[in-house]
Amino acid sequence: MPDAPTTPETPATPAPEAAPTQQETFSRDYVESLRQENANHRLKAKTAGDEARAEVIKEYEGKLAAKDTAFTELQSTHAETSTELLRLKAILAEDDFAKEDVLKVLDLVSGSDEETISESVKRVKAIYGGKSPAKDRPVDPSQGQGSHLPLNGSPLLDMLKGAVGAR
Repeated sequence: MPDAPTTPETPATPAPEAAPTQQETFSRDYVESLRQENANHRLKAKTAGDEARAEVIKEYEGKLAAKDTAFTELQSTHAETSTELLRLKAILAEDDFAKEDVLKVLDLVSGSDEETISESVKRVKAIYGGKSPAKDRPVDPSQGQGSHLPLNGSPLLDMLKGAVGAR
C-alpha cells in the first residue's frame, strides 16, 4: 500500500579519514638548548629562594637572640622564686619559729629541692632552738607579786567606796 510513509534513505556520510600522524622531531641541538635553558631557570629559582631564606634568617636572628635571653632570665627567676617558696613552706610547716623570725631563718636555710631544704630547716631549728619562750619579767619576792588591778578607776575600788559610803 502506498499509504505507508517512506523515509528517504540518507546516504551514509563517509567517516573522516584518519589523518596520518606524523611525529614531529626536533634536532638534538634544539633539545639540548631547551634543557639547558630549563636548568638555568631552576638554578635561578633555587638561588632566589636561598637568598630570601638567608635574608629572613638574618632579619630575625637578632630578635630571636633577644627573646632567648629574656626566656633564660625568666627561667632563672622562676627557679629562684620556686626555691624560695619551697624554703618558706618548709619553715612555716615546722611551726617552731616566731613570725618575726621567719625571714631571718629564711636567709639561713639553704637547698634547692624539698629534701635538702627540709634537712636545712631541721639543722637551723637545732641551732636556733625554734620559738623562744615568752619572756617573763623577773619578780622581786620582797616586793610582792605585783598588782594586776589598776590604781585608778578600778571596779573593785568603786564597789568598796559604794559599800563604805565614801565619795
